[in-house]
Amino acid sequence: MSFDQPAQFLQIDHFLANEDRLNLLEYVLDREADFVPTSTATGDLDYRKSWILYHFEAYENWMIQKITPFLPRLFDAWKIEPFAISQIEIQLTAHNDGHYYKIHNDNGSPDAATRTISYVYYFNREPTNFSGGALRLYDMRIENGHYVQAETYRDIQPVNNRIVFFPSHCLHEVLPISCRSRNFADSRFTLNGWVRREATEYV
Repeated sequence: MSFDQPAQFLQIDHFLANEDRLNLLEYVLDREADFVPTSTATGDLDYRKSWILYHFEAYENWMIQKITPFLPRLFDAWKIEPFAISQIEIQLTAHNDGHYYKIHNDNGSPDAATRTISYVYYFNREPTNFSGGALRLYDMRIENGHYVQAETYRDIQPVNNRIVFFPSHCLHEVLPISCRSRNFADSRFTLNGWVRREATEYV
């Protein structure tokens, strides 16, 4: 027996005050030299292309404080039993010309198994100088108690100052980006990460 489950997500526009967004953008642009190419757990060189900043202490706790108040709303909307949070992870990523991330979920490996809620906050310089880069969230087909990819999906555009939350088990991808200038400052920037539950809840 199988049936499709529509992709669950919460989209919020105008997430940050304009001054906060501009300060974040300035912070990122000042650290262009610190971004490095991304990788995947499998080491596949053709699965993900983007740049990442691993250390940005000034915004790690700040962004977590912005995200946390929305969690009860997600628990209620998605019928998730409230859980003890062990960690809220965060990354700072830049996508430029030709970058992408193929279909994956965020909790498919043993070290990521406790990731429960994923989030992506989009920001960029205005006017926007890239195209593409939508987040494609796939509906899920449940077969024999397991989630598999359905043929249907929802594309969420990377609109400046938008945040999207979705369950970490959902299959998704970042569609290819086109950025004619190839300038770092014209990239599609994201603060993205995962809310982890306590590992003991999986025992």
